[in-house]
Amino acid sequence: MVELPGYSLSGVFASFFFVLLSMKQSDDFRVMGSAHPILAMVGEDALLTCQLLPKRTAKHMEVRWYRSEPSSPVFLYRDGDEVTEIQMEEYRGRVEWIEDGVTEGSVALKIHSLRPSDHGQYWCHFKDGNYLAETSLLLQVASLGSDPYIHMDGSVESGLQLVCTAKGWFPEPQVSWKDIKGENLLAFSNYNFQDEDGSFYVESTLVVRDASTEAVSCFIHSPSLAEEKGSDISIPEKLQAELASLKVIGPSQPILVRVGEDIQLTCSLAPRTDARSMEVRWVRSHRHPAVYTDGARVAGEQMAEYRGRTVLLSDAISEGRLTLQINDARTSDDGKYRCLFEKDGVYQEADLDLKIIGLGSSPQISVEGLKDGEVKLKCTSEGWFPRPHVQWRDMEGNPIPSFSQDLTQGSQGLFHVEAFLLVTNSSVVNVTCSISSPLLGEEKKTTFSTSESRMIYSRNILPIWGLPIWGIGILSILLLVGVVGLIWRKSRRKGELEQKQHGTDLGKVLKSSEVRLRDTCK
Repeated sequence: MVELPGYSLSGVFASFFFVLLSMKQSDDFRVMGSAHPILAMVGEDALLTCQLLPKRTAKHMEVRWYRSEPSSPVFLYRDGDEVTEIQMEEYRGRVEWIEDGVTEGSVALKIHSLRPSDHGQYWCHFKDGNYLAETSLLLQVASLGSDPYIHMDGSVESGLQLVCTAKGWFPEPQVSWKDIKGENLLAFSNYNFQDEDGSFYVESTLVVRDASTEAVSCFIHSPSLAEEKGSDISIPEKLQAELASLKVIGPSQPILVRVGEDIQLTCSLAPRTDARSMEVRWVRSHRHPAVYTDGARVAGEQMAEYRGRTVLLSDAISEGRLTLQINDARTSDDGKYRCLFEKDGVYQEADLDLKIIGLGSSPQISVEGLKDGEVKLKCTSEGWFPRPHVQWRDMEGNPIPSFSQDLTQGSQGLFHVEAFLLVTNSSVVNVTCSISSPLLGEEKKTTFSTSESRMIYSRNILPIWGLPIWGIGILSILLLVGVVGLIWRKSRRKGELEQKQHGTDLGKVLKSSEVRLRDTCK
C-alpha cells in the first residue's frame, strides 16, 4: 500500500474516520445495488453496479468501492479522477471504472481476471458534501476444477484402497462415492487443501471390502454452480494381479541425518521394473502438495518448504530404483514420508521414517548463587534435536536429581537446555553435567569443582555482610588478634612511662638529701 506524500498511513486512517463520524446519512438520496449475488467464474470479468435514487449526477460526488475497510478501497473516484494512492494492492491494474451512466447516478466497476480471493462482499459508497449513502453487493466466484481421478492404492487388511483426487475447484466442493447401482458408499477419509491461488485440491479415500464389487464412481460437486463431475473405475482381475506382483521397497530402518546435511530417500521396485514411464511422487501425510513429484511444475504442486531443495537422482531408474535428495536438512523435515510409483492408474507405495538429529554444543557450567554453604549451579547448552536427555552426576558417576530443568525450542526447532543443581552436601567436590542424544547414544559433558567455586566466591565478595558464616569467623579471629596486640602495646608504653616517672622522682629525693647534708656540714 502506498502512503500519501507528507502523511503517515495511520494519520490518513484517523482523518478518514473523523470525517466519517461527522457525516450524516442522507435523506435526500439513497443507493441501490443488485438484490441477488453476482456469480462469475475464475479468470472471467465481473461487473459490479449501483444506482443513486432518485437519479442525479454523481460527477461531483466521491464514489468509493471497498470491502471490509473504507480506508483501503478497491476503487476511489473523487473530483472526476481516479485516486490510486490508498487503493488495495491486489486490485491495482485489475479494476476499470465505467462512467457511462454517471450523469444519471449509475456507476459500475469491472474487475478483470477474477481470482478466488475476489469472492465476498463489496460496498458501493457515495459522499456528497456532509452526506453519504451506501449499499452492499455479494460477488460469488466459482471454478469447476479438474475431473476426478481415481487411483488404486494397494490392498489393506480389510480390502482394496481407492483414492479419488481433483484440483482447481472453488469454493470448497463436496465429494461422494457411489457403487455401480448408484448407491452411496462411505468414504474412509476426506482431505481438502487450499492451494496458493485459492482453489481447492480434494483427496478422498475409499476402502472396498466387498470382493464382488466390479466398479465404483467418484463425484465432485460444486455448491455454488450446482454442477458436478464424475469418474468411475473398474477393478479387473489383471489390476489385482498387478497389485500382487509389483511392490515398492523402502529402507527397513529409520534414516538418521544431522541438521544441515543432505537427505537421501531411496525407493525401488520389486521385482526390478523400468520406471521411466511411471509417475513417481514423494509425499508426507497426503499426496498433495508433494515433497517432490515427477512431472510438470505448477504453483502449489510442491510444498513451499521443499522448493529449491530437492533433486531427483535417477541413474538407476531403468532398474526401478530412485533416490530423492533433500538439501540442507531441517528439524521440520523430521517424520514419516511415502514413496509412490504409479502405473496404469495403480499406486504402489512404501513408507520411510526420517530422523533429524541436532548434536548440540558442549555444556557450560556456571555458579548462580552461594548461600548458607549451598552452591547453585547452572548448566547450559544449545542446538539439540530431538529433545535431549540431561543428567547431573557426582564424581563416582552416580546420578544427582536436577533442582530444575528448562528445555525450549528456538525458531529453527533446535532445543536450548538450562539445568540447575543445588549442592547441599559439602562432601560433593566434583559434579558433571551430561547431555545426550536419544537417537545417537552420544553425549557431551562438562565437569565442575564445587570446592573451587566456594574459594572463588569468597574472594570476590568483600563487604562483611556478604560473607558466609565461615568467612565471618576467620575475620573475627583476625580482629581479635589485632585488638590483643593493641592492648599489649598500650600496657607496655604505660609501664615505661611509669618507670621513667619513678626515676625522675628518685633523682629529686637524692638531690634534696644532698643539699640538706651540705648545709649540716657547714
